[in-house]
Amino acid sequence: MPDISKQQMIDIMIRHPVIAAVRDDKQLHQAMLSSARIIFLLAGSINNLAERCRLLKAANRLCFLHLDLVAGLKPDQEGVLFIARQIRPHGIITTRPASIKWARAAGLLTVQRIFLLDSSALQDGSRHIKASDPDLVEVLPGVADKAISMAVSLFDRPLIAGGLISERSEILKALGAGALAVSTGEPELWNLADFEQESSLV
Repeated sequence: MPDISKQQMIDIMIRHPVIAAVRDDKQLHQAMLSSARIIFLLAGSINNLAERCRLLKAANRLCFLHLDLVAGLKPDQEGVLFIARQIRPHGIITTRPASIKWARAAGLLTVQRIFLLDSSALQDGSRHIKASDPDLVEVLPGVADKAISMAVSLFDRPLIAGGLISERSEILKALGAGALAVSTGEPELWNLADFEQESSLV
């Protein structure tokens, strides 16, 4: 899959709102066999992530790398350039506003991850988003549908809900609260066909 625009990514999320959050090679292969079209790589090292991204692209999946969790890489400006030029994901995920700016300058799509612990975290998150201007925001925990609804209004950009999602009903609640997509590490939730069938019955 070639590099894509922000709008193309959003269109894919609308059609395929369940994102596979992957931590190891077993989950990677499960994700490639699933209905998920976007994959978040939440673990790995500079020695294996290029191959994982290559495999995902060959399987027609979008590959997003969690920059803060890459073993052997310092997430500074040079580290972000290494990711863009050598590992070549479609985009990155990070909690660091500076990394968002560097990744955007390097031509990568960006997802800023924010933990919604309390109302001050919402305000801090809003300031970070205005400063770094990410393409999307991922909020955690994804089971806090009231907080998701508040974040959708405050952050003013497409939002992904992630963290602690282990049931289809929780996916429905997050999407109902305004999330564009949901990321989950539960392989049984990655098959969108099953999700669509159940959601039509709710």
